[in-house]
Amino acid sequence: MDEANRNSGDAGPQTSDRSQLIDPILTSTANDQFKALKTVPAFSIHLLISTAISFTGVLLAMASPPEKRCNAYFTMLYLRAAFWVITYLFDHYVKHQHEQLRLNGYHDFHRSTAMHKGVPLHVVSLWNTAILAVQAMMQHYYGEHFGEHCLEGFLSPITYITAFNVVETIVLGCINGNYIVRVRKFNKSGQPPDALTGTSCNEGSLGLLQSRSNTAELLEKQADLINFLKDHNLKLNQKLMQLNAQVRTVHIN
Repeated sequence: MDEANRNSGDAGPQTSDRSQLIDPILTSTANDQFKALKTVPAFSIHLLISTAISFTGVLLAMASPPEKRCNAYFTMLYLRAAFWVITYLFDHYVKHQHEQLRLNGYHDFHRSTAMHKGVPLHVVSLWNTAILAVQAMMQHYYGEHFGEHCLEGFLSPITYITAFNVVETIVLGCINGNYIVRVRKFNKSGQPPDALTGTSCNEGSLGLLQSRSNTAELLEKQADLINFLKDHNLKLNQKLMQLNAQVRTVHIN
C-alpha cells in the first residue's frame, strides 16, 4: 500500500510537468492576442510630408522675388530628393510590418495588400524620374540661358515642379487614404489568424496540442496548408468540369 502511494505521488508531479510542457497553442481566444498592423501612422506621415512639400512649392512660386526663382527651383529639387529617401525608408518599414503580419498568420490580408503597400514608392520614383527627364531637357535646350528662364513668371521651372508635386500629393492622397481605411477596418475587426477563422468562441482549445514551439511558425504552416488545399480544390474542380464536358461530347457523338 505504501509503495502504491509512493508511485501515485511520483506520478502526480510528472503529469503536472507534462501538462506544463504540452499546452494548446491555438486557442479560440485569438482576439486577445490580436496584433494590430502599425502602418497607419507611417502612411499618414508620408502623406503629410508630401503635402508640406507641395505647400512649400506654392509659397516659393508665389512669394519668391524674380531674382531668387532659380534658388526656389533648386530648393524644390533638393526636397524631392529628400522625399524619395524618406519614401524608400518608409517602404522598408511598411514591408517589415507586413512581413510580421504574415508571420502572425494573416496571409489573406497580406496578399490583398501586397501591391498596395509598395505603390507610394513607385509613384514617388516615377514622379522624380519625370522631373529628372524635364530637367535634362531644359538643360539641353536652354544651355547657358537656363538662368534666364528661371526668372520667367508663370512658365518658370519652379511653377512646373510645384504643379508636379501637387498632382503627386493628390495621387498619394487617394492611395494612402484607401490603404489607411482598409488597415483601420482590419485592425478594428480584430479577427483571428487565417488558421483559426470560423472557429467557435466557446470551444476553447482547438485540440491542437504540441510541445512549446513558435506559434507564428505553426500559424504560418497552417495558413499555407489551407491556401494549398484551396488551390488544389480549385484545380480539381476545373479538371472535373473538363471531364464532364468531354463526357457530354462523347454522348452527343
